[in-house]
Amino acid sequence: MNAATAEGLLHLIAAEPTLLASAPADPDESDLHLRVREGRHLCLGCGQPARCAVVVNSGAHGPRWLDLCSPCWQTVRTANVLFGEVEGAGGPAGADGQAGS
Repeated sequence: MNAATAEGLLHLIAAEPTLLASAPADPDESDLHLRVREGRHLCLGCGQPARCAVVVNSGAHGPRWLDLCSPCWQTVRTANVLFGEVEGAGGPAGADGQAGS
């Protein structure tokens, strides 16, 4: 995944958070690690097995799981930081929690 694709993914998540599965309202680290260890979730970016679990908050739809492989997580994380600096709002996918390798 390149930076432009990652930024597009962040826009999509912000625009349509219902594409992501519902997550617990207040996940702790064990929730995040369990999600990763389950091994049945695919990376939203590339379709490979997810190795990272992140919870993103949607104001209208509540917390949602964002499952990513490690390389896609790094790209999305970087794009989120850069997008947040440009927009001045912390980016559209503010992560409340994360777990992964």
